Amino acid sequence: MTIWREIMNYHVLTLFPDMIRSIVGTSILGRALKAGTIGLDVINIRDFSQDKNNRVDDYPYGGGAGMVMEAEPVYQAVCKAKENVKGTARVIYMTPQAQVLNQVKAEELAMEDDLIILCGHYEGIDERVLEEVVTDYVSIGDYVLTGGELGACVLIDAVSRFVPGVLSNDESSQFESLQDDLLEYPHFTRPESWHDKKVPDVLLSGDHKKVNEWRYEQSVKRTKQRRPDLYKKSLSVHTLFFGETSEAAELINSSVSRYGELCDYNRNKLKKQKRIFGKHDLAVIVFDSAAGTAEALKCVKAVGTKTILVNASDEDTHELSEKLKTAGFDIKAVTKLSGLQEKDIKRLSIFIRSAV
Repeated sequence: MTIWREIMNYHVLTLFPDMIRSIVGTSILGRALKAGTIGLDVINIRDFSQDKNNRVDDYPYGGGAGMVMEAEPVYQAVCKAKENVKGTARVIYMTPQAQVLNQVKAEELAMEDDLIILCGHYEGIDERVLEEVVTDYVSIGDYVLTGGELGACVLIDAVSRFVPGVLSNDESSQFESLQDDLLEYPHFTRPESWHDKKVPDVLLSGDHKKVNEWRYEQSVKRTKQRRPDLYKKSLSVHTLFFGETSEAAELINSSVSRYGELCDYNRNKLKKQKRIFGKHDLAVIVFDSAAGTAEALKCVKAVGTKTILVNASDEDTHELSEKLKTAGFDIKAVTKLSGLQEKDIKRLSIFIRSAV
């Protein structure tokens, strides 16, 4: 796959520039900055103050405790940030009054070339400027901080992990905790024995299949114990494909899930096997022949299985959808396969995970 972007640019609007520079300039993010993989443009909102003392806040209309950031300095800061953006850019306001940031959202934002991140302070920002300039509202948790700077740094860190070249090991960003709504398995390193605790034998066996099976079992076990709410949302991914779509199916499967199963319904042996998928399964069906796929999947039944259809042709999919619904598949979305470049597969993966 090809890398579609050379650099991700962050434009952070804040009252405390040094706070942003200090955190983003450290560790992995710091190395990415030096390498030019990510860019950081920090804009001080106070530079656009219309007050001789550089104040950017005032008392709230209607009374109440605290101060509110004025609209005009924030607006001018956003305009300044947009001067350094080619085309358009999403403007993200860090606030607890939003959906909490998750892995899918981080991957989605990583597809952008530029992100403008607005950090509020005091009691917040004048609503009128938010309505005019903000495209996305993002929270990092159901709690209140003294300002948006820490949230902005969390967002930058989470998004940057998906920017090509930021991490030394590409798999570190694709396969980690929460990829399948499962927590990550336990990790071990040398020595083999520490405080009379040994590394599990399977990890020393050299049998990659058994290692992967153990890791999946551990991920499920850990998620059940520590995040039962997350486990209820987790789905076992099965990518069913038919026609000349094996490459696409493999790319989609590996992008959507660490543990996904590939099912080649071009094989006569598979067509003769009766298979039932359940409510904890996700079926991603990739095809270039609607009629051929309907025939191949006659042996497959489902019980309310969430399903995404990926059409690699220009054929109408209505009849196939109806047959699959009759077989018990819950069709969540039908989409076209636009290409096999990394950006195409990544966008499709995000679409699939968002749709279910």
